[in-house]
Amino acid sequence: MIRKPLVRSDVASMLFVVVPLSILIMFFLAPIASITTGLLTFDWRLLLTPFYVGLSSVVSPITVTHVGGETLIAIRGFDMGVITNSVLNALIVTLATTAIGTSVAILVGLFDFPGRRLFAALAMIPLLVAPFVNAYVVKLLYGFNLQGNTVSAVLEALGLHVKIGVAGLAGVALTQILSFYTIVYVNVLATLRAVDATLIEQAVNLGSRGFKLVRSVVLPLIAPGVFTGATLAYMLSLEDVGGPIVFSFRKVISYQVYLFFRQYALIGGGGSAAALSLLMLLLAVIPMIFLRRYLSLRYYAMLTRGAPRPLRRIKLGWLGKVVAYLVVLPILVAAAAPEIGIFVLALCHRWVGPFPTGFTLNNYAVLFSEPGVFRGIENSLIYVAIAATAIAFLGFSAGYAIARVRSVVTPALDALSITPLAVPGLVMAFGYFVFLHGIARGTPLDPLISPAVVLVIAYIVRKMPFTVRSVFAGLLQIPSSVEEAAQCLGARRLRIVKNIVLPLAWRSLAAGLLLSAVYILSEVSLSVTIGALGGDITSPNHCGPITFVMMSLIQSPSTIGGAQPQAVAAAMGTILMLLEALILFAALAKLGRRGIVSIAM
Repeated sequence: MIRKPLVRSDVASMLFVVVPLSILIMFFLAPIASITTGLLTFDWRLLLTPFYVGLSSVVSPITVTHVGGETLIAIRGFDMGVITNSVLNALIVTLATTAIGTSVAILVGLFDFPGRRLFAALAMIPLLVAPFVNAYVVKLLYGFNLQGNTVSAVLEALGLHVKIGVAGLAGVALTQILSFYTIVYVNVLATLRAVDATLIEQAVNLGSRGFKLVRSVVLPLIAPGVFTGATLAYMLSLEDVGGPIVFSFRKVISYQVYLFFRQYALIGGGGSAAALSLLMLLLAVIPMIFLRRYLSLRYYAMLTRGAPRPLRRIKLGWLGKVVAYLVVLPILVAAAAPEIGIFVLALCHRWVGPFPTGFTLNNYAVLFSEPGVFRGIENSLIYVAIAATAIAFLGFSAGYAIARVRSVVTPALDALSITPLAVPGLVMAFGYFVFLHGIARGTPLDPLISPAVVLVIAYIVRKMPFTVRSVFAGLLQIPSSVEEAAQCLGARRLRIVKNIVLPLAWRSLAAGLLLSAVYILSEVSLSVTIGALGGDITSPNHCGPITFVMMSLIQSPSTIGGAQPQAVAAAMGTILMLLEALILFAALAKLGRRGIVSIAM
């Protein structure tokens, strides 16, 4: 156990504790607690009706129809009520993403075979997120559309008169699986790289090979990474609203909470939204509590001193190569296809059928010529600049206090500084609306008056943990004796922080800020709820950020600036993905791959 260096309690050091703690209490705990106020008169029996909880599916999961010599296969999944749909879908997505992500991580990290670098590159592509556009391209490629999809067109070209596609909850699940498996992959791969190679090599020397080696030795060693990735995938699936919006499937908890901001925020009501928000919070937080307890009980003996020795990859056998090339590779290609398709959509004139048509750069021109569209880019850059400035101060203060200051409230700051990552964005959005619209009605803190102000505050609170953890990890590498020596020479706390700590910890601070910034840019839940309160994209002065504009364009039924609105959204998505890639590359250069993964976990 690492012993935290301590500083003498003084006014300056206590400010590092009190300021971020006060912000978190005011703008995190209070909004979350305020959700319960909408439940005082709510009839909980409503959540037991078939609309919310069904015992059987009201639609056939798979429908096969024969029309004119063609076979139409529509995979819609089940529909068993809002709550049941959400929980079962999250469990299915978690199992699928865990199986795929763990398999790919073990294959890439443990074995050596031709094309391994290609597998690793394909597995990382879904990390670049373009909300809503990704789901739209999944619908074009694999969805059951009236115009047909790309997969069905390829089957037709091969002489197979079969049209197959996903719709409804099945489309939502497929989109989430293809997007979220890489979260499991990254966590498992980082855990595998941290395992002492001696443990695996001794098992190989004793005759353990192939699946037996993976099952008996590797999986127990990487279990923390597997469970961490699975928990993150579960939470992301539970709060995802992009897939349900694109596939027009309303009977999930996330869509019902989103509908509150679309229909009821201006006219009142929202008891069911409050109940569903509280239920979503419980469903998300309980697995995190068990995960933290599980990880705290894990212990692994290392056979070497210092850092673990890198693993020497094992040659993959012929059966493993067959599985890799015929099973794993098609899955990786299918998962990377939507991200590649976003660039194709951004450069085509129109794509509504199986294949895109025409080549044009007009989609990018519309981004800058249409005031309502360009406004989203401006808003996001402004929000990121303001939020990052505040996060730099609050994140460093909290990280420094957790690492250096001993007080009775430091444990509370430690817990609160990381908890926002475990709370779904839709829950926070609802809490902010109820809390601030209640106590600050008619003021700049009222979401209906100044949604941009509330949105920036929400960004700060929800994305600050990345910076806090990065600063904390960096400070643990700096000997406290340096600060103690300065104190003995008469230097005050603020001067020590300015002249000693910041110059030594600035890389960790910068890496954390970069991660916070990239997650602010791609934030969905807060952006499409609170951001939507500031008007739609037909207004040149709306308050919505990039992801809100992308959602609006995906849902738009008419052209904009002479271009297909979904193609314009794809053009915006490519810019967002390139920004994410640049920021992640910069953070990787400063903090390293393992450091970034540990912060994300």
